[in-house]
Amino acid sequence: MDTGFRSVIGSDGATHLEHQVGTMRFDLATGRMTQVLPSPGGMRSVIRPNGSFGLEQTIGNMRFNIEQGNYDLLL
Repeated sequence: MDTGFRSVIGSDGATHLEHQVGTMRFDLATGRMTQVLPSPGGMRSVIRPNGSFGLEQTIGNMRFNIEQGNYDLLL
């Protein structure tokens, strides 16, 4: 059963726990929230806590941050 909680290992090796509720993704280590909006072609638009806008694509258990050139491993 998918509870919305997942462990995430960033490309820098840092690990944190995330919880996604609807279009809101919470980083439980920092309390920061990212807004995730569906976009065509399997991409997702994201609005980060600092107000910046970006694109993500998830393939399997890898989440790629397109404009920053990094990735997260989703466990």
